[in-house]
Amino acid sequence: MGGLTKIQWLVLLAALIVLWVTLVYAKPIAGWLTDWDFIKILDAVSKLGILIAVIAFLLELTQRNEKIQIERKRAHFEYWQAIDAAASAQTTTSHARKMALENLASEGVPLRNIDAPKAELRQINLLGADLAGANLVEADLTGANLNKADLSKARLYKVRLYGASLLDTNLDDADLRQVLYDKQTCFPRGFEPEKLGAYLMAPGISLPLVQLPGAVLWGVDLQGANLQGANFSKASFNGARLKNVNFQDANLQGVRFRFANLEGANLKYANIKGAYFWGAKGLSVAQIKMAKYWEDAYYSPGLCTGASRLCKKPDNGMSAVSSGVNSHGCSKARTPESLFARSG
Repeated sequence: MGGLTKIQWLVLLAALIVLWVTLVYAKPIAGWLTDWDFIKILDAVSKLGILIAVIAFLLELTQRNEKIQIERKRAHFEYWQAIDAAASAQTTTSHARKMALENLASEGVPLRNIDAPKAELRQINLLGADLAGANLVEADLTGANLNKADLSKARLYKVRLYGASLLDTNLDDADLRQVLYDKQTCFPRGFEPEKLGAYLMAPGISLPLVQLPGAVLWGVDLQGANLQGANFSKASFNGARLKNVNFQDANLQGVRFRFANLEGANLKYANIKGAYFWGAKGLSVAQIKMAKYWEDAYYSPGLCTGASRLCKKPDNGMSAVSSGVNSHGCSKARTPESLFARSG
């Protein structure tokens, strides 16, 4: 306080006096001010200002809603552009399309008759989406949320539904032929997908003579399954668990078994012409030689040990080399880097 100047002391003293007078004579002062016409005008003006502010807010709210609608239409247009671009380019994996579908579905925009064949839509959230008549042939819907969606008359041929949830989903007249699902897939209560041509992929299943050419079976668990005489030509079992599976007499021509576990699998009389066993686990020479056309399959270098003429140089655009055996008496293994690009 000692630092205050004389003027500051006077201002402080005046403020205290005004405060004291106001407190002591508050009632008379209030009555005196209310009799002033000027005060009445100020009161009216303040009320009018409040009214004007409310009107301005309502007008601005309407304009704001119009702007939101315009922005939403613009966003929807961009979403549809992404979907159409992916369809036109026949792109399998498109994060833009996946995000667009999720956003449109979340806003209740109908996705009827949408065209997305072979689309990679793993873990997509399409809760309550209107997908009636959609073309999703061979799409990957692994782990998708399709609860309460409308998939009536949808084309789901060869769709992968591993771990997907379809609780309360409308599947009336949907094409479920060769749809693949597992024990984690949730269908509507009482729904029997196998009666509509879908197949459960699980340990110990029995599907003799099943026809699933070109099927994508990445990482599936089919341990102990009976697949005798089945047709899996050009299918992909990459990373699959196939321990003790019965492939006897099966058509495995051109099948990919990259990093699959084939321990104890029965390949007796199976056609493995052009099959890829690169990185396969648990596979023995004895198993391989029980199959037909084993000389024309592709193997990892380790399988050449002690197996004369088991491994050959691949047909990768160069002339075949029948000579040039390695120290184990095998011709060069069919293990070029190009196999990775074609192992699908």
